[in-house]
Amino acid sequence: MMRHFRRLHAVCGGVMVVLRNLVAGRQVSGIGCGTREGIVYRGMEAGEYRQVMALYASLHEGRRPSWVMRTVCRLLGGKMTLVAVARHRGQARVVGMNMFYVNRRDIADQTIHEGFIGVSPDMTGRGVASELRRMAIHHFETQGFKGISSRISLDNDASLASAEKLGFVPVERYHDAVMRTDRQYLIRWFQDGS
Repeated sequence: MMRHFRRLHAVCGGVMVVLRNLVAGRQVSGIGCGTREGIVYRGMEAGEYRQVMALYASLHEGRRPSWVMRTVCRLLGGKMTLVAVARHRGQARVVGMNMFYVNRRDIADQTIHEGFIGVSPDMTGRGVASELRRMAIHHFETQGFKGISSRISLDNDASLASAEKLGFVPVERYHDAVMRTDRQYLIRWFQDGS
């Protein structure tokens, strides 16, 4: 009985997160488009959802994001998920992504959370993650947010370096028991932020 209650509580919490994001998403316009070194950076198009999920799974030993992240990505993709698209053998292929959502802490801080950023292994070291973050900063700064928050594992040197280079500052350090690693909570404040 208690297990069912905990599951119901988790589902209700997830539904609240999705609803919170739908409300926040109403105020966010679609992400623009830019090109750098032959790679197109823009908001995710509906037809790219499967590629984004496949890239996520390839970077997480086959696991998918939570149903909450999948729902936010599917419903608000063009507003809350950035993609990097490269041409490969004449086909457009998603080679990087940056998924965003809002949580309770973000609502209090008036920030938006970088839920996951990832780049296809064959594209690492080419500045794709940094360009995704730069574009996110530009986009969300114009959407009424005061900053972007992120959680990064301390052993993820490349992601920490990319974030710090773009002005993300550590706010707190903690141990994530689920991920079994030490992490940092960082915020990239915008001009009118704290």
